[in-house]
Amino acid sequence: MNIIGHHKERERLKKLVRENKISQGYLFVGPQSVGKSLCALEFAMELVSESSFEPNENKPYPFDVLVVKPEEETKHGVTKQKSIGVEVMRDVLSFLARFPAVGRFRVAIIEDAQKLSLAAQNVILKTLEEPNPSAVMILITHEVGSIIPTILSRVERIRFDYVPEGEIKSDMNALLAEKNEHPIASFFFSLGRPGMIIRAVLNPQSFTKEQEKLGRLFRLSSLTLGERLGLAEELAKNVPESIRLLEWWLPGLHTQALKETDIRRTARFFGLLEEAEQTLILLKTTQSNARLLLEKLFFSI
Repeated sequence: MNIIGHHKERERLKKLVRENKISQGYLFVGPQSVGKSLCALEFAMELVSESSFEPNENKPYPFDVLVVKPEEETKHGVTKQKSIGVEVMRDVLSFLARFPAVGRFRVAIIEDAQKLSLAAQNVILKTLEEPNPSAVMILITHEVGSIIPTILSRVERIRFDYVPEGEIKSDMNALLAEKNEHPIASFFFSLGRPGMIIRAVLNPQSFTKEQEKLGRLFRLSSLTLGERLGLAEELAKNVPESIRLLEWWLPGLHTQALKETDIRRTARFFGLLEEAEQTLILLKTTQSNARLLLEKLFFSI
């Protein structure tokens, strides 16, 4: 597995395994696309005594590892992530209750744990209060505020931050050469999200479309009324993608704001930043109409 960055965090996790200081629950927290899921899988492989396991299309995880993530659904042309409900978590607990096939542990990894329903979180809480000695649960999220305090108090928290630009470029050179890819703009490396760069290499057509939309976001002030409406309608059809693009856009807006010398233009940039951050929060945490939220944001300039 090619994991970029997070050397201290990964070494800390390996040390826990070596010293047999294993908690029943972990919370891997940090920005999206920095590598939390890969680090969780690496840790899980150590726990189930299959550190040399190589994921492939037919068998992405060891037998004693279960990975759960929210499903996406499309209704009326709009794609959103579904919540992770109680029944899913009961299946997880059933998996964890069985005796390990190889090592001492079975591990369940819950990706995008912020999508756990309150009832599902209460199911997890009961497990953490009365843990099975052979069961380990790893929750992964970029929104700690969505996890109830009683769970937070019972898990060991591991923080993953943005990866330095130099590390991403260094580790990605071989993959870029292998794929014969055209150079990716330095802006994307500066965002500190290696998962985004890997996705760009493995799915260049999708990334090219996202780049085009991102370009329109950066040119927002020069777009006509109709073009802004069209962009809002387009982005609202896929809420997870909209969230991703806004998270890419915000650092660029901040950089532009810092470069401005005119006080009034600087104030406008920071006002837009505030509006964009609020829109992002609403898209992530509510069922609000995405198109209306984006239209309001795009007309705030």
